[in-house]
Amino acid sequence: MVTMSEQEYEVLEEKLNNPEKKVICPRCGNEIIYEKRGNSIAVECKTKGCIYGGIRGL
Repeated sequence: MVTMSEQEYEVLEEKLNNPEKKVICPRCGNEIIYEKRGNSIAVECKTKGCIYGGIRGL
């Protein structure tokens, strides 16, 4: 499990709400990506094992 700071949650939310905006990971400096996966949306750092989040649809 990844433990995240408030700032890390905020950048994931920023990318989730603004998919076209370039958002940088505060942990490692890489870019946060936005991906639709079926009925779900994932927002995650390009660096494997860094921060991630998203929402699941029905």
